[in-house]
Amino acid sequence: MKKMQTPFALFVMILFLLTTDGCTKKESPKQSGAAQKIHWIHDLDSALVLANQENKPLMIDFMAEWCPPCQKMEVTTFNQTEVIQKSASFVPLRIDVDKQGEIANKYNCNASKYGGIGIPNILFMTHEEKRLKHVIGYQDPQTLLAVMDSVLTMTQ
Repeated sequence: MKKMQTPFALFVMILFLLTTDGCTKKESPKQSGAAQKIHWIHDLDSALVLANQENKPLMIDFMAEWCPPCQKMEVTTFNQTEVIQKSASFVPLRIDVDKQGEIANKYNCNASKYGGIGIPNILFMTHEEKRLKHVIGYQDPQTLLAVMDSVLTMTQ
């Protein structure tokens, strides 16, 4: 009787190990980056002070919740590990053009429907508000990383 139970118990144990190992979530580098995120500041004055204190340029994302290219950048660009890591070299500021229209107008970065250049657009500048680079429209991760690198080269 014991001999019958041993193979069955072994079979159940092997089956358990095979099924649970395949179910264990293993994070790929892209997934672990997706779990992280860019920690956007939403107040211009605070971002300028922080940029001065940390001696970093600002990366200002002008966007709106209703904007399809802005939503696409959130999903395909701003969640990528490399972009998240590179953003740590900047003070990331996000301006919602609907909620902070006066700031968007100040930098001529508003949505087309408000008479601006369109969104999304990303303005890179110093804490002294010197413009370094301005990109308009959807940016894929590789393009944005190249822009970020060029801005960092300018500030060294």
